[in-house]
Amino acid sequence: MADYMPQIITALGALTGSLGGVALTQRHQRQMVRLERAEKRRAELRTHIVEFLTNADEWASHMEITIVVMWKATDRDIVELSNSETARRAGELRFGVTKELKHLVGLVGDQHLQQAVTVFHDLWLSVPDQMMGPVTDRNRKSDPDAVTEALKYLGRLRRATTEVRNSALPLLRVSIEDPQPIRWWQIRQWRVARRARPR
Repeated sequence: MADYMPQIITALGALTGSLGGVALTQRHQRQMVRLERAEKRRAELRTHIVEFLTNADEWASHMEITIVVMWKATDRDIVELSNSETARRAGELRFGVTKELKHLVGLVGDQHLQQAVTVFHDLWLSVPDQMMGPVTDRNRKSDPDAVTEALKYLGRLRRATTEVRNSALPLLRVSIEDPQPIRWWQIRQWRVARRARPR
């Protein structure tokens, strides 16, 4: 038996080394997959955020003029305005904002961004009543406060748009660090840390 001890020890050492190498390789691969998944999600979020911000900013610029025009417009003017190129473009932008907002509501997992998107979403749903309502009300055609109310509401929407942008920026940063391979001496530290986690 003593004659075979060196071979047994060598075989056990080789087996242990092989299993340790496989474990390290698999852990490194899992880490790479997590990074790739996170970057894919970040890219998807980046696309929707950029589209949302572009459409929302252009729509708000259109509405600054439209609010005043709608307040002064007669019934005939409103019909002509609704058939104009400006109204068509504003409708496209509104559709674009709504579409991207639906994507963001379903995609966002970060608490701060989720809250910012929710605030904008609630304001967005009330645009017909809270923003356009005062300037299209026939009884308020000579009331300058109607325009003030509508522009204040538009200002709230602009601030909500900025908050969505500011909340999204930290999430959109591209990771430039590659995952470092685990060294053999780190396995013990990793196991100790894993055992110490609360269950």
